[in-house]
Amino acid sequence: MKLHLQRDELHNIIHAYGPQGIVIRGVTHGSAVLVAPDWLESPWGPAGMDDLCPEHFARFHGCAPQILLLGTGSRQRFPDRSLLRALRERNMHPEIMDTSAACRTYNILVGEDRDVVAALLPPGA
Repeated sequence: MKLHLQRDELHNIIHAYGPQGIVIRGVTHGSAVLVAPDWLESPWGPAGMDDLCPEHFARFHGCAPQILLLGTGSRQRFPDRSLLRALRERNMHPEIMDTSAACRTYNILVGEDRDVVAALLPPGA
């Protein structure tokens, strides 16, 4: 699914999402990514939902983003309760959705200059 043309050269915008991966700034990322308007971690930690653990969010110790989107692959899946509890203890409350919805939501929030980070699992995850 192609999302839209990036007009903002200063921020990471997601161009497309599909079986090939996630396209950010013209580069296709076939594995999980952690993306914010001004930085990108690719590849990022987990291979899929079953591998997701609190250590994958260690980057945010002491500075949790205002909005954390968790894209769970081709369908919405909820992580283990222990992970959610650990994230809440670190003042992170992820919005959980399939990766396609997370990509669209991320772009809207970046356009609104919101403090957002998207943790995105690939389509096959």
